[in-house]
Amino acid sequence: MNELAGSPDFVDALAREFPPGAIEPPADGDGVGRRTFLSLMGASLALGGLVGCRRPVEQILPYSRAPEEVIPGQPLFFATALPMMGTAFGVLVESHEGRPTKIEGNPKHPESLGATTIYTQAAVLDLYDPDRSSSPREGANAKSWDDAAAFLRTEGDKLRGRGGKGLTILTEAHRSPTLAARLADLRKTLPEARVVRYEPFSRDASREGARLAFGRPLETSLDLTKARVIVALDADLFATDGSPLKQARAFAAGRAVDKDAQAMNRLYAVESTFTITGASADHRLRIQSRKIAAFAFALAAELGKRGVALDADVLKAIEGKSGGLDAKATRYVTAIAADLAANRGQGAVVAGRSQPKEVHAVAHLINLALDNTGRAVRLVAPFDESREGPEAIVELARSIERNEVETLLILGGNPAFDAPADARFADALAKVPVSVHVSTHVDETSERARWHLNRAHPLESWSDVRAEDGTASIAQPLIAPLFGGRTDAEVIELLLGGTRTAYDLVRATWMTAEGAKRTEQDIRRALHDGVVAGTQLTDELVTAAPQAALEALRAFAPAAEGLEVTFRPDQHAWDGRFANNGWLQELPHPMTKLTWGNGAYLSPSTAARLNLKDGDVVTLSGAGAQVRIPVVVAPGQADDSVAISVGQGRRAQLRVGRGVGVDTTPLRKSDAFEVAGGFSLEKTGEVAALARTQEHFVMEGRPLAREGTLAQLQSDPEFAKKQVHVPALFSLFKEPNRRQGHAWGMSIDLNACIGCNACVVACQAENNIPVVGADGVRETREMHWLRVDRYYQGTDANEPESIQQPLPCQHCENAPCEQVCPVAATAHSPEGLNDMAYNRCVGTKYCANNCPYKVRRFNFFEYGQPDSEQRKMQYNPNVTVRSRGVMEKCTFCVQRINHAKIEAKREGREHVKDGEVVTACQGACPTRAIVFGDLNDQQSQVSVTSASPRGYRMLDEINTKPRVTYLAKIRNKNPELADA
Repeated sequence: MNELAGSPDFVDALAREFPPGAIEPPADGDGVGRRTFLSLMGASLALGGLVGCRRPVEQILPYSRAPEEVIPGQPLFFATALPMMGTAFGVLVESHEGRPTKIEGNPKHPESLGATTIYTQAAVLDLYDPDRSSSPREGANAKSWDDAAAFLRTEGDKLRGRGGKGLTILTEAHRSPTLAARLADLRKTLPEARVVRYEPFSRDASREGARLAFGRPLETSLDLTKARVIVALDADLFATDGSPLKQARAFAAGRAVDKDAQAMNRLYAVESTFTITGASADHRLRIQSRKIAAFAFALAAELGKRGVALDADVLKAIEGKSGGLDAKATRYVTAIAADLAANRGQGAVVAGRSQPKEVHAVAHLINLALDNTGRAVRLVAPFDESREGPEAIVELARSIERNEVETLLILGGNPAFDAPADARFADALAKVPVSVHVSTHVDETSERARWHLNRAHPLESWSDVRAEDGTASIAQPLIAPLFGGRTDAEVIELLLGGTRTAYDLVRATWMTAEGAKRTEQDIRRALHDGVVAGTQLTDELVTAAPQAALEALRAFAPAAEGLEVTFRPDQHAWDGRFANNGWLQELPHPMTKLTWGNGAYLSPSTAARLNLKDGDVVTLSGAGAQVRIPVVVAPGQADDSVAISVGQGRRAQLRVGRGVGVDTTPLRKSDAFEVAGGFSLEKTGEVAALARTQEHFVMEGRPLAREGTLAQLQSDPEFAKKQVHVPALFSLFKEPNRRQGHAWGMSIDLNACIGCNACVVACQAENNIPVVGADGVRETREMHWLRVDRYYQGTDANEPESIQQPLPCQHCENAPCEQVCPVAATAHSPEGLNDMAYNRCVGTKYCANNCPYKVRRFNFFEYGQPDSEQRKMQYNPNVTVRSRGVMEKCTFCVQRINHAKIEAKREGREHVKDGEVVTACQGACPTRAIVFGDLNDQQSQVSVTSASPRGYRMLDEINTKPRVTYLAKIRNKNPELADA
């Protein structure tokens, strides 16, 4: 935005090689909630730059008897699963001599398909978080697990004496069959006990929508490979809604235009906030979230007019409730309805998690009427039919106020922080005579509970989990619990007087689960594969039973008028659980590029009307509360709608996350938990310094990211190459012959890239890349080797299209960086890699200044040793840890290349086979947008993709000869909306 506006401050900042303060050490202060920069680095930092040239002298002990499967230097991979987002993601965890260091996706798991999200990648950093709780506590006093077990057994005996009366167990929206079995046993033993589920961002609306439409709650599981027309109604399909990895993979599979352009799918996004789903859409309509219900109702009515067999009473109930749509929205309704009707059985209408149950009900009925149900839209039995939204925890708080709860056991979560404001749960918790919180950290809830029990991390415990489609996985530990934590199932076992371990409990579940009699070999196979065979659910057969929907639709009213506020999961912290993760805090937001905090997102027109600009601190008031939060001007945001994220502003003793951003939960009430109206903004006069990336560089008017329409591709397949004239070029130097041996290269398909940032976190985890903190980002010192640039296209900043472009080192054949290094610290390898010799680098930074792609990173400081031994355990031993004064950059994961070459040599092969080298970014990518391999192998996938007519090389006109080929993005435009 500043580049577009030509802001003098922006231009001046770019003109200087290093902004003011860039060579000064970070000062102490309360910046992002850490006392000093050093304490930040001690907890989540960086992996890189932590040790100098001399290694400390430390005592080491050899194995007295080495495990036979452990070969020093040879990593092992173990299959497990991580629960999140109402589903589970199968992963393969890399382990070096017993140390989990890196997470990859499990290709055998239907929800991950070999890819990862940013959160699954970052889970390994949380494992080694030095702020994790190290023991149980009673009040402020540390206790042992023997003490805790004795307390739980004694409390269990008391509860049995009264049949469990007064006991409430509050769980997260868990999907563990073993925990469910233990809770079922508890209900039998303590029949008057109550179990409540709560999740700050739940799937309640979708399941309740199915209840309204079909008479029973059902889980939605999408198979977008079968959809040619996808309509996302405030649904961020590739980030926060449903199962994003599976959905992104299926979406990208339908856009393989080089194979079959005629089969290309079409995505419509109707949303208030610019998401990565909206950025990938062929058509995007920005509209306030409270008006999406009217849009859905109008869509149903239009489909009814086109002969789609929707219930007449339903159409009558929504009649008159689609008012308030402007001419553009009405035009979208007409065009989308025609497209859906023309593609019966090949569409999907998906309502987002934040939309009310009535919108979900209408979406379910539309899909059923269009024969989409059972095809692109699958409906399966839910794991648990209990409500898990705000109503449940508000009712629990009211029960506490009525003195109906004498013992409260909270398994995970942090309701004292993220419960609805009107629940006043933190105050209610203090009134419970016996309260126990099981969590990995002493967080806001643990601080108010009588007992805190330290919870085992998913990577160090036995457990199990079901994905949204029912596929079960047995989660196995990669390491013994670092702090002796226990699982939720073990805590219930202790409460019931049992002594079984988590291993015993999980094993007992799966030896006889679902009536099957499994053998030891079956369990071993499930552990090896990461999935339990035959556990995927079959589709539920449904028929419309809309009586409940009719009543709900007749009574439906959208959010109040006035300024709208929408509550979103925070990109960096989700609901607050990742707030202490430095990788995620420093990861740029995919659209706004904001790091280390959150803000109030306003459209350019709304900001201009209110005389606000980036960083202006405002008071956001409504729902009987107010917060002070900085403004972020966000192109594509709906007018008179403010998007704020939940999960920042933590108050617990977290050295990384404490005080980062703004706690927005005081504004979030149970009756307007996702979308609220009637808010106001008031400018305070203060200005916050936002920590944002991408504005550190400028495009210089060059078409770096290129796109076109499907019609344009069909008329001129090489249109992308023609956007820039590349003259006849020659080199001043003798060009080496790269036709022998390997010639490593990469292709990146912008038509598949969704900008999810998983590649960035994967690169950070693999290559020991440092975190520099908010101050470092403000001073342009971010260290990511790979960044994902976001570009806007259009003449109206309120209505732009967007394109995402990953940018690693281009490994140029004629690299400008190599020509200016005075000590040859950066040089070209015989296989075409632009290598770095760290011990040669003297830090002149000439190479960074001469790099036209701005992908080199300099270690301005050596931040010292981490303050915990376990934090060192995450480092990848195959990647050099860089020190102060050294330049670093993407290496194409040279350590993985060398590993593959060594294996090939051991097997007597001269060449590495195609697919044997998978870079960290390539492995994480959910859409397979990144392909790596040997360009000298004409049959390799990278050679085939690089030869695509859509292919072009960035800045090829300046004769750098990059080894990375980009494939232009293609949008499948609806002719009816060509000029919309």
